[in-house]
Amino acid sequence: MPFEHYLTVTTVVELESVDKVEAIKELALILCKAIDVRKQKTIIDEILKREEASSTFVGQGLALPQARGPIKEEFAIVVGRSKGGIKYDAARNALAHIVVLLVANDDADNNKQIGLLSEIAAFFKDDAVRDSILSVDETIDIKDMIKDFKKGLSDEKSSKSAVKKPANPIISAAITLTRDVNASAILVFADSVRDNEFLEQFKSKPRLIIVTSNKTRFELIKDKRIAGLLQAPAIPASRTGQIKIGVLLALSRNLIGKDDTVVCVSGNSKNGHFDTLVTINISMEYDFFFTTAQNIVPPDVKPEVLERIIGLAGEIAVEGREGKPIGTIFVLGDTNSVNAYIRQLIINPFRGYSEAERNIMDPGLDETIKEFASIDGAFIITGDGIVLSAGSYLRPQQHSGDDVAALPGGFGARHVAAAGITSCTNALAITISESTGTVTIFKSGIIMMSISRPVIREKGQIQRYL
Repeated sequence: MPFEHYLTVTTVVELESVDKVEAIKELALILCKAIDVRKQKTIIDEILKREEASSTFVGQGLALPQARGPIKEEFAIVVGRSKGGIKYDAARNALAHIVVLLVANDDADNNKQIGLLSEIAAFFKDDAVRDSILSVDETIDIKDMIKDFKKGLSDEKSSKSAVKKPANPIISAAITLTRDVNASAILVFADSVRDNEFLEQFKSKPRLIIVTSNKTRFELIKDKRIAGLLQAPAIPASRTGQIKIGVLLALSRNLIGKDDTVVCVSGNSKNGHFDTLVTINISMEYDFFFTTAQNIVPPDVKPEVLERIIGLAGEIAVEGREGKPIGTIFVLGDTNSVNAYIRQLIINPFRGYSEAERNIMDPGLDETIKEFASIDGAFIITGDGIVLSAGSYLRPQQHSGDDVAALPGGFGARHVAAAGITSCTNALAITISESTGTVTIFKSGIIMMSISRPVIREKGQIQRYL
């Protein structure tokens, strides 16, 4: 069920407080009054306790405070705004301008709650949505705004189909090339363009897979021509990086297979148009990998968890922490085997928290992950996204160091540890190089792919991703 179903206050609340605690109290009291909750202090204390454990600021001016409490409804949501901004104890002193409070019933499903938070984060991080909320002075009916936003996409699609526009030459060439090489799918990196006009050129064939950092843009139009919708990191990436990420994510969701040929369409989002066509034969391109592993992604790893971690790794590579580059390792999947090869360098900061509070899919955990990424050691994460530990020392070399293939020059201890842990387990390891910002993915002791950190020349461009 879409998150707007649980909105208990139909208008966006004008927040008067500029202090985080006071703003949360202000919003929580309004929510409690709307759903007739008498134990208001219980809910407020729970929200603030959650904030003390880790900030729920998720970037781009958005905060998602949350709690569980004695409410009759399964979920209750209220949206507040502050044009001047709220001091939210966020990194780099970033201010929160939109605050979405979610309160769940004590018996509500954890996975559903995390799904709602992810949906809310994706919606309110959209530039058009954020501008609609912050650029006007009058009261906003949030339900009407969501309805208009969805209707607007539908009307835009209808008007564009009524007025025939020239076909995009790159898309036309991709469709022709797909027939010529008998490709099974076209992988389109949609962030290269600013609208969805290119969809009109696709018919029932070939199979279309969209890779985007803004899934809301396509989920709302529900276009049946889209066979798969993949979440890309919300950071700029080179064309080679786009293709590597897209192919890996498509393989993880079984949208393509090792015997397939895929046509990839990409471009530069700054220019706003497609400009690159690449044909990839999966078995030839990744032959070295398929000969050493049964699965390109561990069988216990959920595709959405892999998407999430690659996104976080990309953000850490671009942002660093407090203006300084940092490096870290995410070890994903096969945790029963992995645990035999680790020891804690520090007291585990995730110990004692519930699984719901440690779920990597919760956007409220982003700042915590980025903060702990500066600690030496690795994050150990289960295939369904539960963070078991941070600051974990990997010591696979004591058991299987001879099995680790030699790494190219320039790779240090972090990469050796990642190669080692994947050589003796069925886990996937994702590293961020502190010196270069390169994201490298290891499986079965070898480098599966490396994604270079993009060069950002415009100072203000980084702020878009904070």
